[in-house]
Amino acid sequence: MSCKAKLRPDIKDRGKPSVEFVFEGKPRYFCYGYIDQSTEELIDECRECPENVYRADEVMRDLKKGRKTVYDGLRNRTSKIFKERSDT
Repeated sequence: MSCKAKLRPDIKDRGKPSVEFVFEGKPRYFCYGYIDQSTEELIDECRECPENVYRADEVMRDLKKGRKTVYDGLRNRTSKIFKERSDT
């Protein structure tokens, strides 16, 4: 999945990445996203993104329970999982 926030003309790059936890020996990456300076809230594109750091706890719980998540914290995996879900 590409960063939807980058589609905005005022944003040049993805948000700052962060390793939130390690699962099965692999670091799990999430994104801090972008803050709207006028409201001090995440911009809409980042709030809805499955790769946002605020979803890391939910993803960690799902992985520990063996559930398949939309984004599992491994880079470049989101689009593959979306494709698998659309095929079923």
